[in-house]
Amino acid sequence: MQKHLSSTTGVQRLGYGAAVGIAVGLLPSPLLNGMARGILGWVVGVAVYLGLAWWLAHTFDAQQTRERAQSLDQPNLLLLLIMLAAVAFSVAAIAMLLQQVKLLAGLERAVHMVLALVALAESWLMIHTIYAFHYAHRYYLQEMARKPDDHGLDFPGTAPPDYFDFVYYSYVIGMTSQVSDVQIISPDMRRITLIHSVLSFAFNMLVLAFSINVVVGAF
Repeated sequence: MQKHLSSTTGVQRLGYGAAVGIAVGLLPSPLLNGMARGILGWVVGVAVYLGLAWWLAHTFDAQQTRERAQSLDQPNLLLLLIMLAAVAFSVAAIAMLLQQVKLLAGLERAVHMVLALVALAESWLMIHTIYAFHYAHRYYLQEMARKPDDHGLDFPGTAPPDYFDFVYYSYVIGMTSQVSDVQIISPDMRRITLIHSVLSFAFNMLVLAFSINVVVGAF
C-alpha cells in the first residue's frame, strides 16, 4: 500500500480525493442541505488529496524527489486547468452557501459558516500544494534537458531540494505573491511564478472578501 501511494501521480491523487468526496457528499445529513453536502464532499476530497501530497513531501528525500518528479509527477497544463476549474466551482458554491446562511439560525447556521470557511482554507492549500509539485517537476525536468546547474530555481545552501523545499517556495508565493530567499534563474520558472503570483493575489482577495461576509453575516 505504501509503495502504491508513493507512486501515485497528481491525477491519481485528485481521483482518490474526488471518489471519497463524492461518496461523502451523497450521505444524508440533518444539518446540511444539498449544496452544503456538496461542499462537505469537496472538503473531505481535498483533505484526502492534501493528506497524500503532504505524506509524500514528508517521507521523500531529495533523491526520491528527483526520481519521482522526473518519471511520474507531470502536472501539466491540463492538470492545472482541472485544478483551477475545481477551485472556481467550489468558490462559486461557497458564495451561494454564504447567501443561504443568512436564512438559517442556531447550530445549523454555525455549521454552514464553519464549513464554508474550511472549504476556503482547503482550496487555498490545494492551489499551492499542486503548484509545489509542479515546480518540483519543472525543476528536475530542466535538470534532464539542460546543464546540471541550471534548474530554474536557486535554493540557498548546497543540498539538493526535496518536496518540502518546493512546498516552502510555493507557499511563500501564495502568502506574499513574491519570492523570498529562493531565486528564479530561468524564463520558464519566471513565467510559472508570475501566473502563480497573480492567481494567489486574486484568491487571497476572494478569501478576504468571503471572510468579511461571514463576519458581517454572523451579527
